[in-house]
Amino acid sequence: MASRTREQVKLESVRNLRARWRAEGRILVQADLPGELVAELDRLKDDAGLRGRAPIIEEALRFYIEAKQGT
Repeated sequence: MASRTREQVKLESVRNLRARWRAEGRILVQADLPGELVAELDRLKDDAGLRGRAPIIEEALRFYIEAKQGT
């Protein structure tokens, strides 16, 4: 049996992670955003020491929804 390449191992790891997230009720969402918004998002991510953007986006969406429900 041939050994797996690093790319194959990485893809399998990503698939497994996404499967766990789906099992937890999480859904992958993709969006096209202006570059300056992504740059600011990345600055916030780096300042917070986070590995990804998702926690910041999730928090921002919660604040937005709560604000809209309050009106």
